[in-house]
Amino acid sequence: MGKNSKVTGSATVGGKAKVAGHAEVSGEAKVSGKSKVSGHAVVTGSAVISGSAWVHGHASVSGSAKVVDHSEVKGSAVLGDKCKVSGHAEVGGKAKLSGRSQVSGSAVVSGDAVLTDNAWVSGQAEVAGKAVINGDSAVAGAAEILKESHVVTLTDQDSGVVWTAYRTRHDGRQILKGRTMVEESEAPKELLQATRKAWYSRG
Repeated sequence: MGKNSKVTGSATVGGKAKVAGHAEVSGEAKVSGKSKVSGHAVVTGSAVISGSAWVHGHASVSGSAKVVDHSEVKGSAVLGDKCKVSGHAEVGGKAKLSGRSQVSGSAVVSGDAVLTDNAWVSGQAEVAGKAVINGDSAVAGAAEILKESHVVTLTDQDSGVVWTAYRTRHDGRQILKGRTMVEESEAPKELLQATRKAWYSRG
């Protein structure tokens, strides 16, 4: 344990996990594996930090949030509800994750980004600025989301399938059907029209 770090309540720290610096772990939180909680980070509620995950800076992890694998949560990021950060993903800045949102792969979420509901961010995606990803939106590949309008979704009324169109680096466009990348030619015309309107119309 670090000199000023605190583990209170029914919180547990097991395996080779470390709590250091001024970090606080409380409630029924579990810190395990080779994970580390340091800096001024706060882990509480039923949060789980495991694998080789690292939570530091002024980050806050609560609710039933999970930070696992080789992921990193830093800055003033706030994670709550049932969100999950996994893989080699990185969440920082003042990003806020709630609902059942997930960040995985090598995705980076920072700035004032907000992820909620069933939002899914993976691959090499970069989400920053004032980005808002919610509903059943799925973002992957080389996404570069800097504001709310960079993600457009359309739900097929018959099948319930959610189509997501999002902005990629160099102003490109990628389409996901559910969580699978598809060619633009497969996407509903309404979705493509909606992105043109959201991204290119002035005003």
